[in-house]
Amino acid sequence: MDYSNSPFHRFFGWQIWALLAVLTVYSLWFIGPGPFGQLAGLAPGMPLEQKGFYTGSDAVAILSGLDEAGRRTKLFSLLCDLPYMILNMLACEALIAFGIRHMKLGGKWNLLFALPIAFLFFDFFEDSFIALTLVSGNTVLGSIAGVFTFVKFVAFIGAGVAALVMGVLGLVAWFKRSKS
Repeated sequence: MDYSNSPFHRFFGWQIWALLAVLTVYSLWFIGPGPFGQLAGLAPGMPLEQKGFYTGSDAVAILSGLDEAGRRTKLFSLLCDLPYMILNMLACEALIAFGIRHMKLGGKWNLLFALPIAFLFFDFFEDSFIALTLVSGNTVLGSIAGVFTFVKFVAFIGAGVAALVMGVLGLVAWFKRSKS
């Protein structure tokens, strides 16, 4: 299989390490002193996304507890979540691709790339519906956000496990080949 023509096999060697380093630094900032980390002190139940699942009335009640500065912080946090979700998706794809390449697996294994892509889409839709709920106070939109939060976690766990397993198996295959 020609991996150089695949859109999923775009990170090789040091680029994978650089991507993982950027993801780590951004994650530490975003969930620490960054906007997502600041949400915990704004209102009870914040950040909403950590609940895993919530109803529309839960979302509206929690988001309506924010003052104007809190609403700006929440919206800024949702904006800053975009690079975070993209970096997570790319890192999972890079590790899955690493495993596929070094274990010399066929094209069917490329289906694993659906997991990080699903995570990206579900996280994007979750953020979009949380923002819509924040500005409208609509419980239906909050319920949709709650469903997307749940499926985002399912996709994130699937993508993370696939990336971890494929990354480790790729390293094992790489070490075996380099010793022979």
